[in-house]
Amino acid sequence: MLEMIVVRLIFAIVLTVTAYYFQPFGLPKLFSAIYGVIASAAIILFEARLRKVSLKRLIGAAIGSTLGFFAATMISSMLIKTSIEPRTLSFLQISLFLLMGYVGLVSGANKGDMLNLSALGGLFGGERPAKRSYKILDTS
Repeated sequence: MLEMIVVRLIFAIVLTVTAYYFQPFGLPKLFSAIYGVIASAAIILFEARLRKVSLKRLIGAAIGSTLGFFAATMISSMLIKTSIEPRTLSFLQISLFLLMGYVGLVSGANKGDMLNLSALGGLFGGERPAKRSYKILDTS
């Protein structure tokens, strides 16, 4: 447990210093450091919540988000051939990737409980239900 706290602290420090040095979004150094602290806290909270999710839901979310990104790529490739202004096109493409990735992630996670991991063989052995042992009681 102590190791995870140290790793998270190092991660937060590295992200804060990196944001301070590179000044993303053209922010002043102080606001960049604050942005680094907020971003690292959000990532650490996300990671802590992720630990509580079942393997089935994680696999479902990964598959769903991958399919969402694939669909966004196909739609985005069609948008390139239109006469949309470049700045608007960039905004539409980013929005499309965020939307399709999010929708795929959520729907995949919700349907992930339907996955049968035992069909994949011994790859995910920890998800198998425990075997029941029955006892026979002879009262004669």
